[in-house]
Amino acid sequence: MDFAKLFQSIEGAVFEVMVWILFLPRTLFRSMFRPRWAIEYLNEEWNKDADERFDDYLSPVLLWLMVAVIPTSSILTLSDPQFLQEMADLLPKVTDPERLFVATFYSMIIPFIYLVWLEWLNKRPVKKSTLRRSFYMHCYALAPAQFLFGISLFPAAFNPLFFFFTFLSILLLGFYEGFVFQYELKISYMKALMYAFVPQVFMIVVFVGLLGLIL
Repeated sequence: MDFAKLFQSIEGAVFEVMVWILFLPRTLFRSMFRPRWAIEYLNEEWNKDADERFDDYLSPVLLWLMVAVIPTSSILTLSDPQFLQEMADLLPKVTDPERLFVATFYSMIIPFIYLVWLEWLNKRPVKKSTLRRSFYMHCYALAPAQFLFGISLFPAAFNPLFFFFTFLSILLLGFYEGFVFQYELKISYMKALMYAFVPQVFMIVVFVGLLGLIL
């Protein structure tokens, strides 16, 4: 085993994690309070070479995974009204493949639904190059809403406040996605907001169905 190369790999990984921690707050707050900036920043970075992109902020996919998918999946995996009082059952819940798969699946299906809906409205041919850019844009838009849903869901622990926070997250998803639809479709924000809320009907049905599986 080449310990020098192993050490360099570990060193590089540690550095990357430190950079992620450093860039995470400012990327999240920028995308949360300046959604139009997120779209403009993505378009600027997209014109650069792949290895030069996102040198000042986290990439959209990384931001989305760190603040939306991982926290929300973890919370949904621990979906038990008494899980805070039953810490002895914590490990089996986290490692339950069915719960983990269902929770992660729901977190990751949201951008896919918006992506397909937007491509259909734009009447664009489905190509890997265009889908990647659109996916990145949706990640910036979805991260703040799913993050707020996650941190609100944890103290609620599936008590009646859970339904309030679920409704709030639906509103936030539509709000942030409205900016993406406005930019991509070149329409007014109010009309874009209407288009952004259409996928919510499908997502509510999916969420209710998956919730029944993990509770």
